[in-house]
Parts: sequence; structure tokens; C-alpha cells
Amino acid sequence: MKTVSFSIWASYLIAILAIIYSAAGLFISNKSQPERVITPQGEEVTLYARGLYRNDSQFKGGILRGTDAVTLFVAVPSLWMAARKSRRGDVTSKLVLLGIQAFFVYNSASLALGAYWNEMLLVYILCFSLSLYSFIMLFQSIEMPTLVEKIRPTMPYRWIAGFCAFSGLSLLIWVLDIITALIQGKPPAHLDHYHTEITYVLDLAILFPAVYLAAFQLWKRNPQGIRLGALLLIFLVFTGLVVAGQSLVQAMDGIIHTPQEYAAYVIPFILLSLIALGLAFALFRNISQS
Repeated sequence: MKTVSFSIWASYLIAILAIIYSAAGLFISNKSQPERVITPQGEEVTLYARGLYRNDSQFKGGILRGTDAVTLFVAVPSLWMAARKSRRGDVTSKLVLLGIQAFFVYNSASLALGAYWNEMLLVYILCFSLSLYSFIMLFQSIEMPTLVEKIRPTMPYRWIAGFCAFSGLSLLIWVLDIITALIQGKPPAHLDHYHTEITYVLDLAILFPAVYLAAFQLWKRNPQGIRLGALLLIFLVFTGLVVAGQSLVQAMDGIIHTPQEYAAYVIPFILLSLIALGLAFALFRNISQS
């Protein structure tokens, strides 16, 4: 119970930290003259030249602010409500909180490791550390014997397993990007003046194995797959919202993608998010509250 209490109070602190950095990203609006820098490959990159992300590329600045909008207006309220409900100690509430905390682990890690240096770096690091250890402790606190007792016979194990396996295929688009860049002998498109693309690292090193581990466990009707599958479904719901927010802010900044880019990088994640939402409802309906 002490572990759960820590994760609940940590969630409130994570929410406060997230409000600070996402509000800073959205509402600090000082502008400067657009500046261009030259990458080590000799390519010219236009900087965002406004607000917190002034030293990020014009392409990435909109992505970061779109993510901040979803974080501030959707993820933070969701985290706060999930933390309050988790005080009851029931398994369902803890699974929901676990999935939302997974989003904050990913989000804060992406900012700490992927955004160009800015004044919020210490806030990013603190939020990443707090959300990571809170997530680990909450994951461990969900006892499998208790969860097994709550799972109803109608749990759609294989529907969720199939979805996890299918959603994992969407991450292979990053492998295609990397292989194409290696064949062409130049960095991937939109790498700009960054050293690497943090999304490739997190998605392929952590998310890709996780979705297939969950798929394998769920296909075998192993209840451990419910714990991992539930948090992944919630994480995927937020992923679709973030991708939509990123595309909207980029469009407001005048960056319009080609139909092929929307078809490859935007629409699939939004559709997967909608399916994940439906399966999350199905999963939680099949966990007894009594």
C-alpha cells in the first residue's frame, strides 16, 4: 500500500512539473528573427525562433508545442483524476494510472533527451526521474494473484493480442527511415541539426519489444499480459492525440505535409489510437470491480 501511496503522490508532483514545462512551451512567445544554421552535412536548417523552442528546428518546434498542448489540456487532467481514483486501491484504477504514467515517462524522456537545450531542462529531468520510478513501483504493486481473481472469462485476450501485434508493425516505419538513410548515405529527413532522433530510439528499443511481449502473453491467455497490455492501450490512446496535436500546430505554423506523409506518419497512429480506446474499454469491462 505504501508503494501505491508513493505513486499517487508522485503523480501529483508529475502533474505540477508537466504543467510548468508544457505551459512554458505553449505560452512563452517571444519571437526573434528567423535564423539559419548549417548542419555537419552542410544542409541549411531554419530555426523555430520563438519561445522556449527557439533553438529547435522549424519542423520540430511545432511538434513540441503540439505535444505540449495535449500534455497540458488532456494528459495532466487525466493523470490527476487517475491518481485520485487510485486512492481506492482497486486494480482497474491502478492500471489506468500506470498507462498514463507511461505516457509521462515517454514524454519527459523525449524532451530531456530530444529537445534542444532550453530553460526547462532540469524540470524535464526531474519529471522523467519521478515518473520513471513511480511507474516501476506502481507496476510492481499490481499483484498478479489479485488481478487473476478479477479477470472475467470473457476477457478478449486474443483481440487485444492481435491489435498489439498489428500496432507494432507501425513502428517499422522508423526502421524504413533508418535503412533508407543508410542506403543514401545521409541522415534521415528532418534530422536537421540534431545528433539523433530520440523517437527512433524509444520506439524501437522500448515500445517495439513491449507490444510483442504483451501480444505473446495475451495470445497465450497469460494474465500478466493484461497488466502490460492495459498500459500499452492507454499509451496508444495518448499517442494518437499527440500526433493529431502535432500535425495541427505544424499546420498553424505553415508546415503542411504531403498526402503521402500524412498517410504514413499521421493517419495510422490516429486510427490505432481509436481502436486502442475501444479495446481499453473492453479490457476494463472484463475486470471485476468487486
